[in-house]
Amino acid sequence: MTNKETFELTGFQEFLAFMKTSVKKEIGEDYQVEINHVIKNNSIELDGLIIKKKEEYLTPNIYMNAYYERYINGEPINKLADEIICIYRNSREKGDREAANICFEFNKMKSCIIYRLINYDKNRKILNSIPHIRFMDLAISFHCLVKNNENGICTIRITNEHIKNWNITLEDLKNAARINTPILFPTVIKSMDEVILELINNELPEESSPDGIKNRNLLEQNEMPSTNNMFVVSNRKGINGASCLIYPDVIKNLAEELDSDLYILPSSIHEIIILKGTHNMDKNIFREMVIDINRTQVPEEDILSDNVYFYSRERNAITM
Repeated sequence: MTNKETFELTGFQEFLAFMKTSVKKEIGEDYQVEINHVIKNNSIELDGLIIKKKEEYLTPNIYMNAYYERYINGEPINKLADEIICIYRNSREKGDREAANICFEFNKMKSCIIYRLINYDKNRKILNSIPHIRFMDLAISFHCLVKNNENGICTIRITNEHIKNWNITLEDLKNAARINTPILFPTVIKSMDEVILELINNELPEESSPDGIKNRNLLEQNEMPSTNNMFVVSNRKGINGASCLIYPDVIKNLAEELDSDLYILPSSIHEIIILKGTHNMDKNIFREMVIDINRTQVPEEDILSDNVYFYSRERNAITM
């Protein structure tokens, strides 16, 4: 944009309207520009700006809330509008055209239906409008995976309107997702020792430097406390990996391998932490730890639960 005027907008809604008009003027008549109010996980509400050609079904939802914060902190509004257009164009160049032109029919999407685990109480706003299954204090929601490559993933949340138009049942969704999700997002289980070593290695100096060589030698000598009774379970993408909790036999097989019952800590929607269960463990201590981490370290949108779960080998069941 060539116009570098300074604008004084009185609030967020006026900012949205101005950005929509500015982007529309810059990008041209071949594109539609819309404001989209979105309820995300845990009822986080955001406003996004959508740019799309008339034949496109999908396009990036560029959330405006952070842009408004940047505007009120002094960034020129023209610069922000240019950046939004750039994001859209880069998305198209990175291979999102296939997702943008997808044919959203059940027979063509059936192999892409997946499930996720979300918190039941925190998502009451959206649960009324989507097919779901209650699972303890959680809910299983269903999504269509429309992009899955090195640039990331893109999904569409399946709604009650979708299953009505498709003339299918909740059981149809469940059966498809039960097959697809473990295939599209395979389970990854790492000991906490492995996870800590990876984190430390990422923070260390270059391996060829003297400090890097010294620090890695120390790590190889195992000069750190062991946490070999703790495991992190996620999927290969590390996105919505807590869903591995309901993959067929994942928890059962891990319990058999460890020859132990298991405590399951919901670290976030992206991963769970597994501990070998013993009779002298206090579940309340684990719950206090989960609550503290959720309040201080996990983004609100990524919180799964404040509760701790227990897997009994004898009953082959997960309980709260």
